[in-house]
Amino acid sequence: MTNVHIENRDYLVDQLKRELVGPAPAGAEIDTSGPIKDISDDDRAPYRQEGSGEEILTRERPAQRYGTGVLYPVRTHDDDLDLEGETGDEPAEDPTGEPVAMQTPETAERDVAPSAGLRAHEDDRDDFDLASANTLRPSSMGISFLAELPPQCTLTVEVSGGRYERKPLVPTRDWWLRRPLRETVQCGGDLVLSNGRATLGVNTEAPLRIEVSVRARPYRPAGRSPELHLVTVSLVNRSKKSALNGQSWVDERCLFQSRFTVRIEDADGRGAIHPYPDSREAPGDPEAASIALLYRDQHTFAVGHGCAADWDSDVSARVAEVRAECLPYFDTPSITPDIQRKDGAELTVRMAELAGLVGGSDGFRGLEEVVAAYEVWIGERRVEARTLTDRFQAAARAHLDQCELAANRMRAGIERLLTDAVAREAFTLANRAMLMQRVRSDLDRREATFDEEEQRQSFAAPYKPVDSDELGEDASSWRPFQIAFLLMTIASVSDGEPVHRETVELIWFPTGGGKTEAYLGLAAFQMFLRRLRDPEHDTVDVLMRYTLRLLTAQQFQRAATLLAAMEHLRREEPERLGNHPFSIGLWVGGGSTPNRRADAIKDLKEMRKSPRDPRNPFILLRCPWCQAAMGPFSPRGKRGRRPLGAPEVLGYEQSEGTVVLKCPDQECDFADGLPVLVVDEDIYEQRPAFVIATVDKFATLAWRPEARSIFGLGEEGERSRRPPGLIIQDELHLISGPLGSMVGLYEAVIAELCTDRRVEPPVLPKIVSSTATISRYREQIQALYGRTNVSLFPPPGLSVEDSFFGRYARNEDGSLQPGRRYVGIHAPGLGSFQTTQVRTYAAILQAARFDDI
Repeated sequence: MTNVHIENRDYLVDQLKRELVGPAPAGAEIDTSGPIKDISDDDRAPYRQEGSGEEILTRERPAQRYGTGVLYPVRTHDDDLDLEGETGDEPAEDPTGEPVAMQTPETAERDVAPSAGLRAHEDDRDDFDLASANTLRPSSMGISFLAELPPQCTLTVEVSGGRYERKPLVPTRDWWLRRPLRETVQCGGDLVLSNGRATLGVNTEAPLRIEVSVRARPYRPAGRSPELHLVTVSLVNRSKKSALNGQSWVDERCLFQSRFTVRIEDADGRGAIHPYPDSREAPGDPEAASIALLYRDQHTFAVGHGCAADWDSDVSARVAEVRAECLPYFDTPSITPDIQRKDGAELTVRMAELAGLVGGSDGFRGLEEVVAAYEVWIGERRVEARTLTDRFQAAARAHLDQCELAANRMRAGIERLLTDAVAREAFTLANRAMLMQRVRSDLDRREATFDEEEQRQSFAAPYKPVDSDELGEDASSWRPFQIAFLLMTIASVSDGEPVHRETVELIWFPTGGGKTEAYLGLAAFQMFLRRLRDPEHDTVDVLMRYTLRLLTAQQFQRAATLLAAMEHLRREEPERLGNHPFSIGLWVGGGSTPNRRADAIKDLKEMRKSPRDPRNPFILLRCPWCQAAMGPFSPRGKRGRRPLGAPEVLGYEQSEGTVVLKCPDQECDFADGLPVLVVDEDIYEQRPAFVIATVDKFATLAWRPEARSIFGLGEEGERSRRPPGLIIQDELHLISGPLGSMVGLYEAVIAELCTDRRVEPPVLPKIVSSTATISRYREQIQALYGRTNVSLFPPPGLSVEDSFFGRYARNEDGSLQPGRRYVGIHAPGLGSFQTTQVRTYAAILQAARFDDI
């Protein structure tokens, strides 16, 4: 990520903070020491206070303007605030739609209670300062942490925020002037230990009274030294409501932009805050033990109550400072799939070599190098595991056993390619198709123009045919984890290895790492393998499912390019690859694509009548082979009018009672028809080799008996053709909750329809899934597919930083490269989850429109 992108991201987060937390000073400075003058015509414009530049709210009250990081007076209700559009004492809703429970002193004490073996004093049942931290109008916020508290230590709390004073603006209305609040309070460890708690005043003058409360309880784990204490520091608004002019001016008694920092140092100036007890590991839970191993060097130093806790380092043995944040963010480290050789060169496997396009090299040397490097890495991790404590030994052995199994399966894949001539040929063709797919996808979109004199359309760039010599020189390569995954699954997909046929393969890699290309390569291998074994094979080979139609449409273009490449290769060798075309079908709901041919023809006519209508049920907006523009066509001729004779639509044509997709460029190899089907009835009749669908589409099987052809069944339900052999489920983590329950019901039917029982033992479909983030994946896969064997790839190593195939990306100086940024928003003051969403989206969208972004 370049510096300019980091700066832009920081700007967006800053604008979001200005919107939800504040302050957001803007406008010209104005004298507010006396009566406001000369603004009667513009009293709603933004202004700042003269001299300090502090914010002036001219349009709304502070409690209406900000809803995050606000501490209200105790027992404040919505009717006290008089917020427009909000109800009185009704509970707000969380994102799940469930009401937020009002917190009582008892539940607050429970929430603050230490976890994983923390033991408190006998007075832990007493009322506590954080009783209102999670109410609808919170009056407190706090953080808990473990610390040494020797008598000579110093505990320092730095508090910052802002309060707003009402400025009458006669005769129109009131303005609100921000007054910053910054205070530092201190106490010694002896004061806290003598009483178990201490209360420190921050702002004691009416109308705003703010206090800091410190509470310490002994923590005595077995064999732990030195003696530690569970310390909870809370910031509490002790202000009281009072009526002014018949109204309760709660705004003047609220603390806005609330934030505080706690610092504890011993007499030598060293940090005294220790890692918080680890509650991630549960006895007998292998996944919890795995997580504890992977994140053993990344510590949690504090937890928040009504806010988030933050600190500067997560690798130190202890820190000196922790913070309470009301709008926290976290930058996840960037993961790189690149692997460096010992000499610093990048380890790559060229597609052209594996595709047989480079003389003197078949690419197998690169395959051997990847597997050998992985085996060396596993051996090094075995040595490293011996240095771990007993607590992590079982999880370390389990992880490295999984890695070794994966390496053995890769070896078996190479062996299969060396001993099975048909599998090797399918592998070569798959690499050639994937290389073509990558090259053709990189072409720019070719916009169309219309020549009114010649009455024909042309394209901005000339058609570029496939050049085998250029393909052989192309530098495109597999990422190591992609080719490793392909090698690992080849044997089970080729029906020759029943041991792992039932194993569900789960690719776990961050978004953008190349998961899609990995399983597209496997799909190409399966389709070529079946066709080479039986040139008359003419049914569906691969089912790919998505949970969202938007994701389906996005991936459809890439997969369509692959199938066009495969069809291009089939046309070159029909005697080996058969006469049935390689094609792809998009099988989704009628709201996205036509279910019936009559609907498709009607949609095409409507599109010709209204070419500017944004709805396009035929999905493809460019030829997947040459990138020529397709879809509604709106050229401009003389005087800005539409040229006579210009087509309304490019690439969609009515033919033989349906709508077919053709490349509009007559020079293209697919001008006579693209191997793409988007009408359900065409899919049932032509049985494309590759079908992309959404999971909800399978719910229509009971009402669409003709859909049986997708599974190789005849009109009477008999097995007439081979069923799909490969099922690919993308974004597995989205199939959860009620959706997961429904999908699981249909999966039993799909598994049976895709099982070939004409042979013994019956051949089950191979299931491959992918995800960017998941937990409890074994339980989820068992619930969905009824299969207990799951292979996570890449298998984890001894640290989250390194699984060999995915590592933390670092700069030359060793610092981590930034990845995604996650921002946490907790805005109880806004009254509803919907209001929070709107305010958040509006702030980000508006900020992105500025010229400096």
